[in-house]
Amino acid sequence: MQDSPIRGFLFDLHGVIADSWQYHLASWQAIAAELKVPWTPKLTRLLPGMSRRESLMTILKSVNRQSEFSEDQLLAITDHENALYRQFVAQMTPANRLPGITAFLDELLAANYPIALASASTNAPAEIDRLGLGHVFTKIVAAADLRASKPAPDVYLAAARLIDQAPQRCVALEDTVTGVQAAKAAGCLTIGINPQPLPGADAMLPATNVLSLAAVQRVLGLPTV
Repeated sequence: MQDSPIRGFLFDLHGVIADSWQYHLASWQAIAAELKVPWTPKLTRLLPGMSRRESLMTILKSVNRQSEFSEDQLLAITDHENALYRQFVAQMTPANRLPGITAFLDELLAANYPIALASASTNAPAEIDRLGLGHVFTKIVAAADLRASKPAPDVYLAAARLIDQAPQRCVALEDTVTGVQAAKAAGCLTIGINPQPLPGADAMLPATNVLSLAAVQRVLGLPTV
C-alpha cells in the first residue's frame, strides 16, 4: 500500500456488496401496484441508485401523476416502501454477499487499506449487520446527514472524510450510472461493476467475482505492487 497511489476504497452497497436491489425492486413494484401505476422495464432501469423520494417521483412521473399527492402523502408512501424493504432486510444473511466480495474485502484488510461504505440508504447499517460485515465496514456514511443523494458527490465526499483520505486517492466501486456520476463528481478513481458500460467510469469490471487488488490496478492502469 505504501507505494500505491490508492489510499482507500469506497463501496456502494446495493449491487456491489450485496444482491439487495432485488428487494428494493420488489417493494417498489408493490408500491406501484398499490398506486395502480404500470411497471415498465424503463422503471427497472432508472431506479437503481436513486433516493427513495426520487424513486417515487420517477414512478409517478411515468404516468404524469407527480402533482397528484401532497408532501405528507409522498412521505407516507416512501415510509411504506421503507417498511416493506425492511421486511426483506430482516431476511438477509451472509449468503446475500455477491460472489468474490468476501475474498476481495479480506485482501483489502490484509493490505491495510481503509474502507468505507458510501451508501445513501438509511438501512445500510442494518444490512451490513445482516451480511455479517460489521467488522469490515466500521465506517458507514450517515445517510440522514447528506444534503443531496447520488448523482451528487456528497456521499463519496463524506466517505472519503471518514477514512481521512482525499477522494482523488480513493477507488470507488459502483454498479449504476448515477453512482458513477456521484463518485466522479467527488473526484474518485471510479470502477464500474457491470457487464454493460457505465458512462464516465474510469474503468469497468463485468462482475464482483473478478475483483482483486491486481484487477483494480490493471484496469486503472496502475503498477502492481
